[in-house]
Amino acid sequence: MDALIPHKMLITSEMMQEGVKPLLFTGGACNMQTENGAERNPGRDELAKWLDEQEWSFFDPQIHPVTHGREYIWGIDGPQEKRAREMAKLRIYEVTSTTIASMTMLEIMDDARLNRTSIVWFNDGGLRFSPIGLGDKDQLLKNYELKQKIGDLIFSHLLAYVNAGRQIRMELQMMLADCQSVVFVNSFDELKLAITHLLAVAMRRSAWNK
Repeated sequence: MDALIPHKMLITSEMMQEGVKPLLFTGGACNMQTENGAERNPGRDELAKWLDEQEWSFFDPQIHPVTHGREYIWGIDGPQEKRAREMAKLRIYEVTSTTIASMTMLEIMDDARLNRTSIVWFNDGGLRFSPIGLGDKDQLLKNYELKQKIGDLIFSHLLAYVNAGRQIRMELQMMLADCQSVVFVNSFDELKLAITHLLAVAMRRSAWNK
C-alpha cells in the first residue's frame, strides 16, 4: 500500500459528523479505468496541496487509503458528501480526459439548478475525452486492429461511448453558458485565480448576511 498523503486542511466524514464544516467541496473525476482495473486519479493532489498552503478547509469525496486511510463507505461517506456539497461556500469539480464524468456532470447541473457557486475544472485536457486504451474519437476510428478483433457491433458501442463523453463536455458548456453561478476553467492557474476570487465574494456575502 502507498504511504498516506497528509493534508492538514482535509475535512473527513468523521469530522463532519462531529460538526466541522468545510469551506470548499472538491469533487469530480475519481477513478481511472486501466488494465489493472480502477485506479485512483491523482489529479486533485496538487489542488489539495495548494489548499493546505492557503489554509482553506475542503471535503474531497475521493476517499482512498492514500488520502484518508481507508476506502469509501457508502453508509458513512454518502450522506456526508451530500452535506458537504450543500454547505460548502464553493464547489470545485475536476473533469479529466480519462473519465467520462457522468455523475460529476449531474452534480454540476444540480448546483446550477440551485444557483450554487461552482467551478468546473477541465484538468489535463479534460475537454477532450480519451479513455486509457481507447484514445479519443479520431484515434479510436483509426484503430483498425481493435475493430477487426472485437467486431463491428462491439466497436460501434465503444465509439458511441467515446462520442458520448466528448459530447457531454461540449453540451455542458453550451447549456450553462448563461449560468452566473458556474465558472469554467482550463488550467490550474486559472483554477487558483477563480477560487481566490469566488471565495472572497462568498465570504463578503456571509459577512453581509450576519
